[in-house]
Amino acid sequence: MKMKNLSVALLCSLTIVGSLPAQAPKKGERPPGDVAGDAFGKLYGDKEAKISQERFQQIVAAGIDFLTKYPTHWRANNVIRDTANFGNTITDKKLAAYKAAYVTQLNYELVNARYKEGLSNDAKAALAALDAAAADFEMWNAPSNEALSKVREKIDALAAMPGGGRFVVDRELAFVEILNRAKSPAAGEAHLKKLTASTDKGLAGRANTELSLIEARRTPSEIKITALDGKEVDLAALRGKVVVFAVWSGTGEGTVNFIDAVKQAHSFNKKTVEVVGVSFDKEADREKVAKFIKDQKITWPVQFDGKEAKNEWAPKLNVTKGNALVVFDKKGLLVSNNLPTNQLETAMQKLTAAK
Repeated sequence: MKMKNLSVALLCSLTIVGSLPAQAPKKGERPPGDVAGDAFGKLYGDKEAKISQERFQQIVAAGIDFLTKYPTHWRANNVIRDTANFGNTITDKKLAAYKAAYVTQLNYELVNARYKEGLSNDAKAALAALDAAAADFEMWNAPSNEALSKVREKIDALAAMPGGGRFVVDRELAFVEILNRAKSPAAGEAHLKKLTASTDKGLAGRANTELSLIEARRTPSEIKITALDGKEVDLAALRGKVVVFAVWSGTGEGTVNFIDAVKQAHSFNKKTVEVVGVSFDKEADREKVAKFIKDQKITWPVQFDGKEAKNEWAPKLNVTKGNALVVFDKKGLLVSNNLPTNQLETAMQKLTAAK
């Protein structure tokens, strides 16, 4: 009963916060949208809550409420993904029927929400994006040509709406994943090529980036960098070794912990893994970066050119900030452009064991 009351309290908190008038927060206060986003996240991530119709109603209501009140918030796409895919968090086969029940509940509430009077164009677009994401869910769980066409129609409708462009990139990339699995990777790649001609520069740019990632996963990398000490690192010369680019930005506690984690994972694989440090910092921070490298006793070569994330290779691999781990296998093929730190040691063991 306590967890049930907690979930209801979080939902009420989200609704109350969302009802506040749009205004700049007072000094020391967090923006209402951030607070509402946290409330949704806690409700969504409540692992002790039992699967039930009531929980479905809470998740759906919270997601729709957030998107209605904060459609331009940076978390909007995350809320769309989480709300639409909540049914996929049900992994117990005995509860499989609940998946269909969830999406039915979501679609019902969406119909009611989308046609309420007084919605802003941004809110209408956010709810249309959620509708398209719900169609994704249905395609994954009951694939058919009809379901695929339904997804496509909803994305096209979203793209034509005022404010829809904010959500189109996310929906189009999700559609590529659907094509990859429902048809073939070639079908997904063909769609990405089509998107590169889009008049939406953001969408065209992201499609080009995704194509670069596909190419990096099937063509050995030829990246060359010059380290701070003048040493050249050529990935082509490191064939036979796993290569890890440890990318960081800044010299705070988070970066120190990141570097320590890489050191620990690398200590067991020094003969078969090459680590290269990459500092995404400004030219004005050159001395600070050099001191950080010395203080942290980093012995790997470190690339620092003062261009932050705009060096020759990072944009092509969609590496936009630190901390990030970019991993290449023994053949020089990209494995990940953002491997979680806690997965590095396992990835190293698996990749070094591969022929």
